[in-house]
Formats: sequence, C-alpha cells, structure tokens
Amino acid sequence: MSDETTNKFSLVDMPDSIDNAVKNLTDVPTKNAGQTFGDLWYLVFGGITHAADKRRMKYAADLEKFHQELTESIDKIPDDKKVDPSIQITAQALENSKYCVSSESLRNMFTKLISGTMNKDYEPLIHPSFPEMIKQMSTNDAHILMELKRKSYIVPVAEFREVFKENGNGITHFTNAYISDTFKIPLEECSCSLSSLERMGLVSISFERHLIEDSLYKPFYKTSIYQNMSEEISSINRNSELSLKKGICSTTPLGKRFIAACVS
Repeated sequence: MSDETTNKFSLVDMPDSIDNAVKNLTDVPTKNAGQTFGDLWYLVFGGITHAADKRRMKYAADLEKFHQELTESIDKIPDDKKVDPSIQITAQALENSKYCVSSESLRNMFTKLISGTMNKDYEPLIHPSFPEMIKQMSTNDAHILMELKRKSYIVPVAEFREVFKENGNGITHFTNAYISDTFKIPLEECSCSLSSLERMGLVSISFERHLIEDSLYKPFYKTSIYQNMSEEISSINRNSELSLKKGICSTTPLGKRFIAACVS
C-alpha cells in the first residue's frame, strides 16, 4: 500500500468532528469524567475499604497486644516451673486465637491457656479440647465463667413455666434464666450462653435440685421477661398462671479444670 493510500486514513485527513473526539480522550473534560467516576467509586466502595483498613489496623494493634500479654505471662513463670509447651495444645491455641484476639476476655483466656502449657503447676489441668472451646465462645460465655469462678462454681437458675390450674401440668416458656450481676448480661443472652456452655460439657444445669436460700431466686420475679410474660398469660387464660421453677447451674469436673486453666 502506497503512502498516498495510507494518508487517506490518517487523522489529518479525518473530519474535524472525529479528530476532536479523539483529542478529547486526553483533554480536561475527559479527565473530569474519570475523576467523577473515581469519586463515585469511592463513595460506593471506598467506605468499605476504609472500614476494612480500620479493622485491619485494630486487628494489628490487638495482635500486638496479645503478643505482649503472652510474653509477659510466660516471663512471669518461675524458672523452676517452666516446661516445654505441648505442641498439640499450643499450636491449636495459637491457630484458634487469631479469630478471637479482638475480644479482650477471650484473648486473656488464650494467654492463660498457652502460658499454662509451659507451667508445670497448670499443665496437668489442660485438656487438648480447650483451645477449640475458647474459639467457639462468645464474650458473654467468658464472662459467665468468670462469674461462676467468683461464686464457687454454682449459681441459681430458673425456668418460667405456665402452669394450668386444673391439672398442674405446665409449659416451659423460658429456660436457663440466669442473672448476671457483675457483667449485667441480658437474660436472653445468659440463657443462650448457658446452653452453649452446657453443650461443651463445662456446666451442668438441673431443675430437679435448687439452692436452699429462696432469696437467691427472688430477683427472677422482678425481671421484665417474667413480669411481661406473667401479664400476657393472665390476660389470655385465667385458667393458668406463670410459675418459676428453681434450679442450679454448676460446673462439671471438666469445667472446673477449664476455669482453673483458662479463666482469670
């Protein structure tokens, strides 16, 4: 193809309108369009990115705090008490802890557990299942275990039952009620946490036994859940009433070892 033929298709020979359109790819209006698109992208996705960055920064800070706390806890072990850590338990604990370092209560559990594997006074108490248990816990679960430790491993619990006057039969409307007086955990959350801790085998809940002191159960009657439920039942059916079934929650042998090894 000759130069003359080639030039017929050059930009120089194109109409002005097409020539200007091509030149506009790099002029200010096009740059502004790109900027506008960039601004819109940030408005839609930038917040997510910013939040993720903040979360990463917080996680990094929590991880550094965890490393510092763990180092200090290990340094406090007397030299004559130090033993080689169990790889089975320590490796599990370090792996599982990365999901929990942002919770101070759970982080403290892992700190005590890992340093405990290096202390011959605590090492015999530690079971290989403990790292997985902590990983599955919520902060509320940890707080309830802390309260159990302070209350000699046994606390009052209750069921809210609708009892029919004609035959004495009943229907349970709310179970595993526990009043958290230290951490003020909502009743519904306490019920969930106790169920989870029971599933792990750390606590045992029974409504066949109860504590002798009736005063320990009086706060349950004052809870909003009990009062609202009582009013609702009374308004619907005069042949039934809400009753409180007393019970106890106590730590199992495994639970006592877990608390000794992991709960501060």
